Amino acid sequence: MTFQSYGFLFLFLPLTVLLWWQLNRRGWGKAAQILLLCASLFFYGWHRLACLVVLVGSILFNFLVGRGLARTGKKGLLLLGLVGNLGVLGYFKYANFFLDNINLLFSTSFGTLQLLLPLGLSFFTFQQIAFLLDLAHGEKNDYTLLEYACYVSFFPCVASGPMAFHHEVIPQLRQAAGRCLTSRELAQGLWLFSLGLWKKVIVAEAFGAGADWGFASIGQLNSTTALLVALSYTFQLYFDFSGYTDMARGIGRMLGLRLPDNFDVPYQALTIGKFWKGWHMTMTRFFTRYVYIPLGGSRRGTVVTCRNIMIIFLLSGLWHGADWSFVLWGGLHGAAMVVDRLLGKRVERLHPVLSWALTFAFVTFCWVFFRAENISQGLALCKAIGVCSFGEIAPGFTACFQLPLTSWLSRFLVLEPQRVALGMTLLFLLFAFLFCLQERGGAKKEERVALQGRTGVLCGLLLFWSVISLTGVTQFLYSEF
Repeated sequence: MTFQSYGFLFLFLPLTVLLWWQLNRRGWGKAAQILLLCASLFFYGWHRLACLVVLVGSILFNFLVGRGLARTGKKGLLLLGLVGNLGVLGYFKYANFFLDNINLLFSTSFGTLQLLLPLGLSFFTFQQIAFLLDLAHGEKNDYTLLEYACYVSFFPCVASGPMAFHHEVIPQLRQAAGRCLTSRELAQGLWLFSLGLWKKVIVAEAFGAGADWGFASIGQLNSTTALLVALSYTFQLYFDFSGYTDMARGIGRMLGLRLPDNFDVPYQALTIGKFWKGWHMTMTRFFTRYVYIPLGGSRRGTVVTCRNIMIIFLLSGLWHGADWSFVLWGGLHGAAMVVDRLLGKRVERLHPVLSWALTFAFVTFCWVFFRAENISQGLALCKAIGVCSFGEIAPGFTACFQLPLTSWLSRFLVLEPQRVALGMTLLFLLFAFLFCLQERGGAKKEERVALQGRTGVLCGLLLFWSVISLTGVTQFLYSEF
């Protein structure tokens, strides 16, 4: 089951929200948590029933280790928990990657394992690693198994985040007992959910079609089309992932929970350091808190600081996927962060427009390797851009952005359909570019949301437009990680 499905929109979500509040309103908090756990496990198991065993097993393992760790404080239990979690992650996500590299290095012939990658494995594994590390540092653990299972399997977050910490979610689950849904929470939730659904279904899908076509046709691309393909993936990834985050946070608000934001206009950043303060913020804070700071952070001199930065970004690359293209992506960002660190305030002397252009161009360049099936494919697209053979945009690319109105507009404007499609493509790119640069105001702006007047009309339009366009919508990109 996915957010962008009719079953979820018209049955699962409204029924879960209604029953959750009915039970809590009567003061039946435990019954409400049982309902939420059942709903979350049903949502997760709908994807692949076999993967549900991994999720449930992971919850039980970490809860028992955490209980023992809180009682005894033995570091051996922490080691057991870390080995267990990383072992499961390594087996399902990286086993074939290691086997392929062993075969390449030693000319062996180990066969590929037929493994299913559980949905959101990296997300719920890292959340539980954070839980164990917090306990090892002295945090109290008075959670029941029911509360902990609700937190880990919480259906808005289990597939693609945002990565919320246990102390952010479980207290809110407890506080819901005896409460009723407020109009403000409903308005904020519906607005965030509608905006996120529209980002995914309308915007990300259009750019995704252009990116998929381009990466499958690299040999046919001139520099103009190749550059637009790279930009398409840049926009697709933002609208896809931020759309998921908006929807997850919107569902959370409808259930009375505040989930952490994951984006703060990253494409508006003037430096690579500021980009990472606005992109996938919950992952960044995880690596900062549990890896970067324990390694010494920036307290042990410039050399150690640069080393720690590179470690963080190489791990981040490997976290995203089992391929050297992800490691290269992480290494490029790590190197850029090291340069940013070494230059310090000298970077701020650049004109803001130049600083922004360099940052955005670098991020877009790196996304090419993030999207590519391998490093060779990424280099091929970069070469297509670098040869500077500019010309007309390929018809196959513009066809990805055609709307049903294209043929009607071509007759009305007395223009060839190809030219109308080209114009709509450029307008789509311009719209996405301007949208990504807008300051949304984050939580402060959401607090002022009320589904009245223009906001209410816009929310209804976004929801209606998205619902009638659901056919053929793909899975969220980050659910693969």
